[in-house]
Amino acid sequence: MDKKNKIDMSKYRPFAKSTLSCEVREIKEKKIVWPEMIKRDLGDGIVSRIIEKKDIVNVAEFWRESYPEIYGSQHEWMLRPEEYEGRVALKDNLKEDSENKIYFISIGEVEKSGKIMFANMVTKYDHNLQIELTFFAIHPDVRKGKGGFNIWKELSEFYKWVEATGAEYVTVFLETWHNTTQHIWFQRMGFKIAGIFPGNYTRWCGDQNEYRGCTVHMYRLINNGEKYTNNSTDWKLLPEVKELWDFMEKINAKSEDIAIKDI
Repeated sequence: MDKKNKIDMSKYRPFAKSTLSCEVREIKEKKIVWPEMIKRDLGDGIVSRIIEKKDIVNVAEFWRESYPEIYGSQHEWMLRPEEYEGRVALKDNLKEDSENKIYFISIGEVEKSGKIMFANMVTKYDHNLQIELTFFAIHPDVRKGKGGFNIWKELSEFYKWVEATGAEYVTVFLETWHNTTQHIWFQRMGFKIAGIFPGNYTRWCGDQNEYRGCTVHMYRLINNGEKYTNNSTDWKLLPEVKELWDFMEKINAKSEDIAIKDI
């Protein structure tokens, strides 16, 4: 950590000793850096790649078509092309953007026509060494396996890119108007259930109307993050909360990283 930003904490004490079950380390500068994403051929003339400045209008339109529910929410900016350059890492300026931009978007497109088939948006939290797989969407025209690309292969390659960011903790929240993404992240990608959050986000439902939707939250520790993560022997839980945790552990034991192992 930079000396000028270091706070002298020598006269303060933590609330409790909560590190009996894990390793500890010195606090140093923590930074997630978006790696270069090499263009990948997915077959049938479809490629996946990081977005460029020239893509911004089309990407914003893609989200309007594929995830319009975010209208009126904290992520509404994704529907507005003028918001992208100040927020999203772009290939045009990746050397600087990879450190300074909080958001990263990749797309799968028909290379010949430029039609976007799917898109990923990832959010980083540097000091927590955390990335959130905020949104993954497939265009309505090519959902239910009609896209001509191997989504499992793409997600497995994307997961390797995630590991290269330097993150230790990966989270994802999943909508509940379908359970497809729950299948992807829990049954295929090895993520564990963290909880169910009723009313967590506002969601558009047509015209100028909204409601509060429910999301399922999942997590995965990578890059040795589990070494520094304390476990339940260090926690103080109510009996009812402990009962819930024990049950969640039984459920989470069923999570498998089938898709990651496939590659």
